[in-house]
Amino acid sequence: MPNMHEASIAARAAVDSLHTVRAICNDLIPLHMPMTDEQRLQRAKLIHSVLLTRHRMQMLRDRAEALSGALTRFRDRRAQIAQRA
Repeated sequence: MPNMHEASIAARAAVDSLHTVRAICNDLIPLHMPMTDEQRLQRAKLIHSVLLTRHRMQMLRDRAEALSGALTRFRDRRAQIAQRA
C-alpha cells in the first residue's frame, strides 16, 4: 500500500497533467476543420488520456474520502476507549 507521500505525489502529477492537457486542448484543430489520420489519432489518444486521468483523480478522491471516514471512526473509537479507562 502506498504511503501518504507517494499518494500526494501521484495526486499532484494527475493535477499537473490535467493543467497541461487543458493548454494542449486550447491549441487543437477545431473539429470542423479537415484533419489527417495522424491528427485524428493524436486527438483520440489525448481524449483517452484525459478520461483516464479524470478517472484516476476520482479514484483518489474516493479513496481520500474513505480514509477520512475511517480516521474519524478510529478517533471516535479511541475517545470512547479513553473515556472507559
